[in-house]
Amino acid sequence: MPVKKQPDNSIVFLIVDKEELKAKIEERIQLGVNISEQQISSKEDKNKVWAEFIDWNNFNEELIRQAFDKPINFYLEEYKYKAGFSIDALYGKVNTFQENVEDDKSAVKFQIRKLRRFFEKVELLKSPENVPKSDTSRNSFNNLLLVFKRFHKVAQAIRERHNNQETIIIKNEYDVQDLLHGLLQIYFDDIRKEDSSPSHAGANSRLDFVLKNEKVIVEVKMTNENLTTNKLGQELLIDIGRYKEYPDCNDLVIFIYDRGDFVRNKTGLINDLQKQSTNKLKVTVIINPI
Repeated sequence: MPVKKQPDNSIVFLIVDKEELKAKIEERIQLGVNISEQQISSKEDKNKVWAEFIDWNNFNEELIRQAFDKPINFYLEEYKYKAGFSIDALYGKVNTFQENVEDDKSAVKFQIRKLRRFFEKVELLKSPENVPKSDTSRNSFNNLLLVFKRFHKVAQAIRERHNNQETIIIKNEYDVQDLLHGLLQIYFDDIRKEDSSPSHAGANSRLDFVLKNEKVIVEVKMTNENLTTNKLGQELLIDIGRYKEYPDCNDLVIFIYDRGDFVRNKTGLINDLQKQSTNKLKVTVIINPI
């Protein structure tokens, strides 16, 4: 039986802008309130509202997960939804439809309260600038993740230029790579483009970027209507297998630019890919926008 990973109770660092995170949490809280206030008069209504709650809650968990440098952390575990235990059910009592509806709404309201508690803590959280300057490796990795998390905002900001001058419009994966290559120059000196990975099962692939000094491989993907979540996951699993043979790198960071929101189960995809981590190569997945 696999051993469940325990949350890391050591200090974790916030790798997103505090004000942006707070604004997003406030938006999520209001969406939760809207769900809790919906009128439910049938089983179909109840199932629909509960499905909305699960999607809302899964998104919140991913929002908290991606806000920190360590995806498994105390704040995420504190927020996670945990189904309650019913004493009445133990003794065979069958709840009425309305009692079940109230139980569901109580669960939604409880998660809203937990999200509000997290909101209140955001101002106290440590950001990458709080990382000791001597910890160069941690600081560099945080900077890399920050580039990915700000990528969509940058892409939006440069769409229109003064006097209609030419700019980069993100239409495909090559556009993502080109803009990303420019952004990486801010923090990194030795950026190798399209390096070759060792052959694996008779095939090899091109690495999008290798940060030589930081020993990090960067893989870039842009979703579209023809690249289903299943196909994307399969491609990346194959790539991860190849990258594990790449010499002198400790981290693989996969950046998925999901501008069209084609990846519905973002949490599931991230978990499936990050489970491929080994002692030699840690896999980190960032999907933006989330």
